[in-house]
Amino acid sequence: MNIDRYKILISNLPVRQQCFTTKRTTWTKAENEIHWLNNLNDKLFGDNKTLTTSRQDIFETNESREKIIKTIYWGYTAGMRGNHFINILKHIDTIENVLQTLSEKPNSTTKDFNDLTLTFKNVVGLGLSTYSKLLYFFKIAFNDNPCLILDQRLIDVFASKTYSNFRQIDKIRYYNADKQYLDFLQLTRQLAQDLDTQGENIELFLFTFGNNLKPTKMTETKISNMWNGYCPESLLKGKIVRMRLNQNDFFESEETGLQICIIPGVQAVILNFRGQGKFRSTENYGDEVDNGEILSPQNSDRPPFNNPTTAFRESEEIENYIATIQ
Repeated sequence: MNIDRYKILISNLPVRQQCFTTKRTTWTKAENEIHWLNNLNDKLFGDNKTLTTSRQDIFETNESREKIIKTIYWGYTAGMRGNHFINILKHIDTIENVLQTLSEKPNSTTKDFNDLTLTFKNVVGLGLSTYSKLLYFFKIAFNDNPCLILDQRLIDVFASKTYSNFRQIDKIRYYNADKQYLDFLQLTRQLAQDLDTQGENIELFLFTFGNNLKPTKMTETKISNMWNGYCPESLLKGKIVRMRLNQNDFFESEETGLQICIIPGVQAVILNFRGQGKFRSTENYGDEVDNGEILSPQNSDRPPFNNPTTAFRESEEIENYIATIQ
C-alpha cells in the first residue's frame, strides 16, 4: 500500500496538540532518590495530582532539563521499566550536554550521530525510543534531516511491509534500528516534501494508524470532487441525501450530520466536525443552488476553514478524509 492515498489525512493531523497525562505518584520513587526532581515536579504539577503535556508544551519549554523531564513524562505516562528513569537522571548532565551541543551545531553529520549513540549506550535505559524523542523535541537534525520519534510501534509498521514508501527499511528491528535511524529520517523528509506536509505528521500517522488500516472502500461508488449539493458521505454509500442549512450557516446532512461550509462558486469545505441537527426554521437546501464548488478539507480552525487553499482531487481522498470525522 502507498501512503500517498492518505495525504489529506496526514496533512490535517493535529500533531502539536497530541497530549498525554501522567500521575505524580508514578515518579515518587525517583523523587526520593534524585534531590532536584522533587522541586521540578512541584513546578510542573503544582497542586495537581496529574500533568497533561502536549507536544507544543514541550517545544515551548526553554530550560533543557525541564524539557527532558517533560519529554519522558509525555512518552512514558505509566513510568519507565525498572530503574531506567532513575539511571537516566543520574546521567542527566551528560544527556543535557550532548543535546545542547547538537542543538547549537548548524550541520550535524552521521559521525555526530554515531558519537551520540556510543555515549548513550553507557546510560542504561536510554534506548532509541527515548533518545529519538529527545532529539525530536530539541529540534536536532542530522545531514539536514530533522529528527523524528522512532519507537517499537513504528518499527513494527516498517517490519510489516505495509507501506511501500518504506521498503528500504523493512528489515528494521529494534536491535538494529539505530543503524537505520538516519535512513528513516531521510526517507521521511523526502516523503514529506512529496506530500507537501511535515515529517512529524507522517510519524504521527504511522504511530496512530500504521498497522490499523485495511485498504477497503465504503463502496465501489466514485464521486466527483465538485459538490452537487448532496451529502458526499451518503453518495459514497450509493445514497442521495440532501444537505440543509443549519443555524451556523453550514449545510448539514440530514442523515449523517456531515457539514459543509460554502465559499460560493469556489469551494465547499467539508468540516472536520459533525453538526447537531439544529437547522434553520426556513428550509434551504444545497441542491437548490448548484454553483459547482470544489470539495475541500478543513485545514484551519477559522473561516473560511481552508487556508492555505487545498482541494480534493479524487474520490478516494474524499472517502479517506470523511472516515476520520467523528
